[in-house]
Amino acid sequence: MFDVRPSAVIGLLTDATISSKQTTSTSSAFAGVDFAVTVQSGPSGNTTLPSPNFPVTYDSRFIQISTNLFQGLQATCTASAGGCFITFNEGTVSAHSFDWILAPLSSGVYDVRTTWTSSLADFGIAKSMTCVGPVNLTIQQNKVFKPSAEATSDLSF
Repeated sequence: MFDVRPSAVIGLLTDATISSKQTTSTSSAFAGVDFAVTVQSGPSGNTTLPSPNFPVTYDSRFIQISTNLFQGLQATCTASAGGCFITFNEGTVSAHSFDWILAPLSSGVYDVRTTWTSSLADFGIAKSMTCVGPVNLTIQQNKVFKPSAEATSDLSF
């Protein structure tokens, strides 16, 4: 079996602003990064699949800001050239890793790859961005031992 571990430094930026000039009083931002491991090719007849066989979220953030302040201050805010506003910014940088297991294995050459995808969603006056890097991919070969029937028959608990 192979133990596959992509590690990455991840940055997320989410910025949500509310302005008296908006038609709604809510803004939200979402940013996330998912990693996946795939076996592009292997020896003939190979049935190796990664486990888990789906992307794993390494980092994700949703922020939302809303207010009814502008309803109370409507006359004052609309008279101001820039309008009234509230801004909420949040940013993180994280380092993550996760283990995928590749099994069963047969003798031969394997093309193992990791990919990452970015998820972004903004509503209102909002911006979100992601950055990934550097990425380190470690593959370690491990042997899984299973006791034979003879060995287990002598065991008592």
